[in-house]
Amino acid sequence: MACPVCFGSVEPAVRESLNAGILVLLGVTAVVLGCFLRFFVALARRSRAAAHLVGADAELRDPVDADADFGERAA
Repeated sequence: MACPVCFGSVEPAVRESLNAGILVLLGVTAVVLGCFLRFFVALARRSRAAAHLVGADAELRDPVDADADFGERAA
């Protein structure tokens, strides 16, 4: 047995309520996915900034020219 909603004999108030419930659930899903997206974008930005800082720190600790060092290892 199915409910009257499944059979299609639904009052307009019930139909509007169901549609509103579906839109609310879609909205919540969109907000959660947007938060995940924002989190991963923030991680990518912080990673890029940290890699830049680590690279600058490494150059300060090891003043050897990277190109000359690479050429010696390749030969």
